[in-house]
Amino acid sequence: MRGDPQAVPRRPREEAAGAFHHVVAKGNGGSAIVRDDRDKRRFVDYLGQAVTQQRWTCLAYCLLDNHFHLVLQTPEANLGAGMQQLQSAHAQHINRRYARTGHLFGGRFYSRRVKDDAHLVAALVYVSLNPVRAGVVTRPEEWPWCSYNATVGLAPAASFLAIELVLELFGDGPREVGQARFIQAVRDSRARDAR
Repeated sequence: MRGDPQAVPRRPREEAAGAFHHVVAKGNGGSAIVRDDRDKRRFVDYLGQAVTQQRWTCLAYCLLDNHFHLVLQTPEANLGAGMQQLQSAHAQHINRRYARTGHLFGGRFYSRRVKDDAHLVAALVYVSLNPVRAGVVTRPEEWPWCSYNATVGLAPAASFLAIELVLELFGDGPREVGQARFIQAVRDSRARDAR
């Protein structure tokens, strides 16, 4: 092996057809990956393109100034390819718009395979609460750059969001029942944070 003899090789990503993933990508050195609402809209557009072209199922997303979270299901083992598509398109937009050079994102994106329904529910709640925990807003519905509002019926859903799949995790029955249970799961998690 060349280079640092102490270097630890990267663990290969756990990709599989049909797998669910919680994905996080951060700005290089903690720097911003979006600067205004125009950048945020463009990022959501690129996310929609990646979801469509890679045939992903997107259950949730949350975009903050210096990072983003996704909860995805990949029908093929193509998480890396889709993330390269998304991050490259967005980085090129930001570099062109602000006449900057260099890496927008820091290192590899983080991904964790979601193993069961309980873990999937926890990931969805975590992503919904991300802007609250980051101190950007006091309630998740105050942050427009997250799928929470669409999931609970407070905003139109982007065409690439799999809202029905999310609501099915919270029980059978009418959509409103799933939405109410999802809202309660988010509230319960916030209450635990406050303890």
